Amino acid sequence: MKPINTTFTEADVARDIGYVSMADGTRIAHITWRPKTGRYPTIFWYSHYKASAAPFEMAKPFLEAGYAFVGANFPATGCSEGIVEYWYDNKEGVYGAEVVEWIARQPWSDGNVGMIGNSTPGVIQFSVAAERPPHLRAVVASGIGDGYDNFVYVGGMFQLGAAAWEVTTKATQAAGAEWRINAGDSQCAAIRQGKQGVKRGFLDEIRSRPLKDEWWDSVTLARTEVAGKVDVPTMIVASWQDESCRCASQSARLFTHLLRSVKNKKLLLMNGDHNVAGPHPTMGVRSFGFVDTEQMKFLDRWVKGIKNGVENEAPVTVYWDVREVDGNAKKAFAGWTTTHETWPEPTVERRPFYLTADAALSVEQPIGSPADGVRAYLYPTAAELVGSSEQFALQPYSPGVLNYKTEPADSDMVLLGNPEVTLYISIDYGDDADLGLTLKDVDAEGNVLFLQGGLLRASLRAVDEPETHADEVVHTFRKSEKLVPGEIYEIRMSLLNPIAHVVRRGHRLELTIGAPCSILDQQTAPQRYPHNFQSSIPVGGPSVNRVYHSKRYPSKILLPIIPGAVAQASAPDPLTLRGQPSRKQTEFVPGGLSIL
Repeated sequence: MKPINTTFTEADVARDIGYVSMADGTRIAHITWRPKTGRYPTIFWYSHYKASAAPFEMAKPFLEAGYAFVGANFPATGCSEGIVEYWYDNKEGVYGAEVVEWIARQPWSDGNVGMIGNSTPGVIQFSVAAERPPHLRAVVASGIGDGYDNFVYVGGMFQLGAAAWEVTTKATQAAGAEWRINAGDSQCAAIRQGKQGVKRGFLDEIRSRPLKDEWWDSVTLARTEVAGKVDVPTMIVASWQDESCRCASQSARLFTHLLRSVKNKKLLLMNGDHNVAGPHPTMGVRSFGFVDTEQMKFLDRWVKGIKNGVENEAPVTVYWDVREVDGNAKKAFAGWTTTHETWPEPTVERRPFYLTADAALSVEQPIGSPADGVRAYLYPTAAELVGSSEQFALQPYSPGVLNYKTEPADSDMVLLGNPEVTLYISIDYGDDADLGLTLKDVDAEGNVLFLQGGLLRASLRAVDEPETHADEVVHTFRKSEKLVPGEIYEIRMSLLNPIAHVVRRGHRLELTIGAPCSILDQQTAPQRYPHNFQSSIPVGGPSVNRVYHSKRYPSKILLPIIPGAVAQASAPDPLTLRGQPSRKQTEFVPGGLSIL
């Protein structure tokens, strides 16, 4: 390998724009950036965005680290040929594996290929790796969220962001194709007019399938036929507040339950949004610098073969209180880090805090009768807006939510894992209700910091007991069981994702129950599709919904607490935290309606 030039400019490297022929004759569009001489390991970015138009700025860090860089589009996207049934019909994995082997045969390649990608380019790596191409050495995936309950129907509710994503994805593909045409690709225009097609459009397909079925089972990576077949070293990066909803939950589930054939695997977890890791053609500047370093270190070990000690590190690393410096993601740093041999952390104790009739979260079990301690709210009139601090500052309509608070902590309470909520509820009108929850930290000065959201449609409350485990309640989502007004139902749910957070001395937790919000927000991810934790249209009609707090109906939240642990750094300025809106609150508002 030639010495690494750490000051590459575009003029220093070769750029190839072309097509790779698959075994069935389909041609996949690619762009290759590489040093002009020598043979190099290669980083492969595979996507249905504009991967075959990946800019030099995206390839530059890898070129300077001693790699070649290849970007390629999925079949029937960008300038790639292909007639597919629908997105994620498994051809992407087959073709991606063929591209890996094509890379290995090139004269500029040393035969070692690693993949990297965030969001959809992160998801698809598992489909490629499941094909076990001989020259694939490692995958590095982040922002992983796909399938029914991790992306499209979170909590059984259709996410409006999924519709927005489909529309803007097509626009992104068109922009990439236009770039290639302007760069001299004389074949792309004809391909887009007659040699690519999707028989069943993504939006039409998902809207026609409001319940989880065999089709949904067939398109997710979280199954033994896909993730269960991966056998190369795998790094997964996830953030608790990812605005694509349940990426951290899915990442943890993959790591713990499906990647059992992977000997060398790592899971990096932290606070933040959908773009804490890269690369990305336009958002790469938002990836945290320390994550960039860890990803490159992992690739160097398993693609280059550099013995840098990665294999001796603990499998799980949690970064606490990650904050940016002057808005610069490359200078972001964690307050401290912890390492763990497994996930979830086995020393965690799940302690119940009971919801009470006087709007408290109490360690004391309720003793009243079912008729005692009932609270009510007007549904669906209020939701907390958690897309940005500007939205979050608008506190919800008080009669439309129920708020609960703990006493101020007399010592640090360290949370690591996914809180579980059990609610006993009834409605007085209609046959269904959507639950939108938020969990927040409130300090002594009234600064409210968003920690996590929760979503569940009450009619889809059935728990998938075989899949449910200590850190996550999993629902089947296969059958709707409508509600009868006046009857009391048990609703058991986890929040959207786990969290790592310290409720510091003098702080308290606040839990809010309301409806989901249908407002999409773009502030958390500029220049991308608008997405939000709670962006769905509430089901059902206007109703007085009741929550019960008694010995028979003990509504509660289980908090994942590490006994004896304390914060290892001072509390961060909320404005330095990505994906966690904050506001000033002068007083606690219990919310709800007076019950006559």
